[in-house]
Amino acid sequence: MPAAALLLAGAAVPAPAQGPGGTEAGESLLSAPHSTVGSVIRLSGMLAGSGADRRAEIQLQGRAGVWLKVASGAVARDGRFQIAWRAPRSGRFLARAVDKGAGKSGLAATPTTVITVHNKTQATWYDQAGTTSACGVKLRKKTLGVAHKTLPCGTLLDFTFRGKSITVPVIDRGPYGAGISYDFTIEVARRLGFVNTGRGAVDVLRSGTKLTQLSAAQLPGAIPAAS
Repeated sequence: MPAAALLLAGAAVPAPAQGPGGTEAGESLLSAPHSTVGSVIRLSGMLAGSGADRRAEIQLQGRAGVWLKVASGAVARDGRFQIAWRAPRSGRFLARAVDKGAGKSGLAATPTTVITVHNKTQATWYDQAGTTSACGVKLRKKTLGVAHKTLPCGTLLDFTFRGKSITVPVIDRGPYGAGISYDFTIEVARRLGFVNTGRGAVDVLRSGTKLTQLSAAQLPGAIPAAS
């Protein structure tokens, strides 16, 4: 029997205190939305405790474990904050929010999150069911894949378009139109809601991209965080 069920008969079970957004009161958290290179990312979260004159510092983990300060902002009396940061390059970055309030050591509640930054590029789609691709894949109406000029066959890529995402392998060569980097099979286009678009901007990142650790020189405006 689960431990939670071992209650004294008649004992009341108090509901956990909830803070803004349904988080437990006193819990620290940090979150980041989907983003692309050059876009403004609005990191939001909560720091444990309350009070005035507090600031949150957003830090990214850099090379050799050094944390780099990239942005900061005010924290509301209840601990909530929202801080903007513009991503200069694609990748996956480990970020943390450090409480810089009066009397804080700066390392007491440090919620973390992974910021995933995609490249924005142009794509189109094609339908050549019944043929065999340059990678040796027999194309059918339901085949999931994408064509690219140079990426190795089988390379997995994460694509996002208007809130829909899919991971597919490179299975063909092309496209060869000016300014277009990827060519979806028709089934990929259908699942992304891209068919009527025909040609348009999509977000892409190589699937399984490891955490990106940069130096301060590679992140404009970043400085090593005080320990």
